[in-house]
Amino acid sequence: MGFADDHLIPLVDGLGNSAYLLDFGDGRALAMDAGRDLRALRTVAERRGLRVAFAAETHLHADFLSGAVQLGHDTGATILASAAGRRAFAHQALVDGDEVGLGGLTLRALATPGHTDEHLSFLLLDGSRELGVFTGGSLIVNSAARTDLLGAERTADRAAGRPYVDVRQEAEFATGHVPGALRIELGALSESAADAPAGPVVACGHGERAMTAASLLERAGHTDIAVLNGGPDDYTAAHGQQLAQGMEGIRS
Repeated sequence: MGFADDHLIPLVDGLGNSAYLLDFGDGRALAMDAGRDLRALRTVAERRGLRVAFAAETHLHADFLSGAVQLGHDTGATILASAAGRRAFAHQALVDGDEVGLGGLTLRALATPGHTDEHLSFLLLDGSRELGVFTGGSLIVNSAARTDLLGAERTADRAAGRPYVDVRQEAEFATGHVPGALRIELGALSESAADAPAGPVVACGHGERAMTAASLLERAGHTDIAVLNGGPDDYTAAHGQQLAQGMEGIRS
């Protein structure tokens, strides 16, 4: 059996987010990308007699709540996260190349922007021997990570030329939408995913429903999906456009 078999416990939630508990072998552990529901993690830690001494985050998560702050409160865990994320809670801010000693093991931060700007991957080392890497949302087995949540100030350069898919309901869409937008309502997206264009910007009113839509499109085989952190007002303002109204001539 290898190191991972003995010391690494995967914890996957119902949303497909992968978290891990790393057993150092000395009664302490590191939690990687732990979700807010800590019951499964705590069960494993208690069964193995572990105290969570570190809680690491690869990136700011848009689709679930982090449990790192709660672990810091409950177990005194040191939170490890990207300095570029400018998190408001206490944490050890890391940049590319920073290393953290884990009692015989070393965790090295690797800047891997793309999925989010402040994304870090974490390389686990035993001396000079590389044991593995926690890639978060930057590398997904048998899939490709998407770039998440483009803010209004970045749509002009990052979303230029992409088709715009609006997943809001008809009444919302008719009130004001991006000219040329394709409307596929979120509730119908699972059945209509084949109608979505390649490499779209997916948007709603603020970004929450668009994240769900992007996940549905990925499950249907779409890649290179961008999610707008905002709505049609933000997008048109960034592109010097005016909102269109009504439903006449709209593709849906």
